[in-house]
Amino acid sequence: MNKQILKKLDDAKIEELVEIAEEEAKQLVKDQLKTSQIRNFYAAVSKMKIDYEKSKVDSDNKGKPEPLYDAIRMDLIMLKPKLAYAAGRQKSVKKFYYLMNDAIKGVQASTNKHKAIENFFALIESVVAYHKFHGGN
Repeated sequence: MNKQILKKLDDAKIEELVEIAEEEAKQLVKDQLKTSQIRNFYAAVSKMKIDYEKSKVDSDNKGKPEPLYDAIRMDLIMLKPKLAYAAGRQKSVKKFYYLMNDAIKGVQASTNKHKAIENFFALIESVVAYHKFHGGN
């Protein structure tokens, strides 16, 4: 598993992200990260995804996609302190914090923000699914 691909998420292939998600999810289960901790974070990301999708098409440009990173930029960055707080309270959240922090930085470092955000959402969804699949409580 090559976590270097998280450095620029717009360059990442979905197959690599899914592989990273499964490996990380296995470790999170071993670290006894509770499903509720991941779900709390996932709820914030889901809201962000909905906001992103809503702003994806601007009525002024007749349905053509526009740059939307700015629409969710603040929410994305604010995920870092939210996770840091959770990691400070529970040791089992630390690995998840580092993974998500790397992924957020990967979005910020990307040139194609649209692809990077889409990959970020895919990574999160995959981690949640694999965490449950591998026995997360």
